[in-house]
Parts: sequence; C-alpha cells; structure tokens
Amino acid sequence: MWHEILDHARLRFPKGEAARRYNALQKGAYLGVIFVLLPLMILTGLTMSPAVDAWQPWLVHLFGGRQSARTIHFICASMVVAFVAVHVVMVLVSGVVNNIRSMITGKYAIEVEGDAR
Repeated sequence: MWHEILDHARLRFPKGEAARRYNALQKGAYLGVIFVLLPLMILTGLTMSPAVDAWQPWLVHLFGGRQSARTIHFICASMVVAFVAVHVVMVLVSGVVNNIRSMITGKYAIEVEGDAR
C-alpha cells in the first residue's frame, strides 16, 4: 500500500496490464467514499433537520447533537470535495485526451512498459 501511495505522490502511473485494473489505494478510496462518507453525509444531513428530529430523535443522540452532526457533515463534505479535486488533478496530469476519450467512448489507450512516447 505504501508503494502505491508513493507512486501516486510521485505521479508515476501504471503501464501495461497494471493500468487495466484499480490498485488497492484506488479501491480503498472508492469504497471509503461510497460506503462511509456518503452515508455519513446523508445521516448527518438528516440529523440537522428539525423535522427528522421529531420523527427519529435517536439520530440526534447517535451523533451527539446537531452541532456534532454539523461538524461531521462538514468534514465529510470537505473530504468528498478533496476526492473530486484529486481526481481532476490526476486526469490532467496523466493525460487529458486519453482520459476524456475513455470516459466518453470507453476506449483507453494503454502505454506499454518501456514505451517512452
């Protein structure tokens, strides 16, 4: 995992067959956003609503009050914004044309190892 973090920090992108699949760092980031950040944002957003407080008061107690829910909501939202910002930067750094084309058409040109174009 540390190797993958260092490779991403140094902007070294996988080549050949390794570029066809997500690495552990990418899988962890996607799983964290989908199964941790987004559900937490939804629950804390509901917790801040007075109508939901009247309907499900246990939610307010679960997060330790509205202010705690607001803080957690803000932290999660900031992390989602950072996740999107990192994705935009990685698209720009790793090749805009190839990445945009792959998003639209599904065809991604994979650079072969040792190919220095």
